[in-house]
Amino acid sequence: MTPMPQRTNTGTWLVPDHALPSLSRYMTTSLPPEPFDQDFHGQWLRTTYFDDAGFRLLKARKEGDQYLTLRIREYPANVFYLSAKTESQKFRTEISSAEVAQHYLREGLAQSDLEMLLPPDLLARAYGLTNTAARLVPVVSVGCRRYAVENDNDRLTLDVYVVTDRGKALAQSVLEHKQTEETTSSPHPEELGLRPVKLSKFLWSLKL
Repeated sequence: MTPMPQRTNTGTWLVPDHALPSLSRYMTTSLPPEPFDQDFHGQWLRTTYFDDAGFRLLKARKEGDQYLTLRIREYPANVFYLSAKTESQKFRTEISSAEVAQHYLREGLAQSDLEMLLPPDLLARAYGLTNTAARLVPVVSVGCRRYAVENDNDRLTLDVYVVTDRGKALAQSVLEHKQTEETTSSPHPEELGLRPVKLSKFLWSLKL
């Protein structure tokens, strides 16, 4: 179990299709490709969000004060990570096997699973926001093809073809910039004419 490096999101932009070629060049000339995709071919990711039957985690996320977002992300080669995000921290841990991950994705996360996977502070947050005896179940899966470049401080991700298993799709791609420490030299693609947006995929995917 490891806390994730705390990168701050400094900007999110919508990317129309006609801007994708110029943005791809911008990204690869600004920062090196991430180690898992050195050729910048992109990776298909699927992220499944969990909640209880009363959608208490979704309600807490909408309020934005104290919340917990819990998800399992599937990477290429059947690699799965469980991650948790609050208003002040991020955490993730690799799931021991694809078979275990698929069990969680089918059956949900029981109390015993949460106690095994989450550190005490995040477990307490989960219990504080939901019924402690309730199983957290998958409520939506969001898929996309992700292209990423990064260095020790900055990370740019481009999510293309963002779709959900509830039949929703974003009309445009999404670019995000995150950084570990605030600097004045951070890459920002304002010159490409992209429009900034405030977007939570969790909230968007479940909005009726």
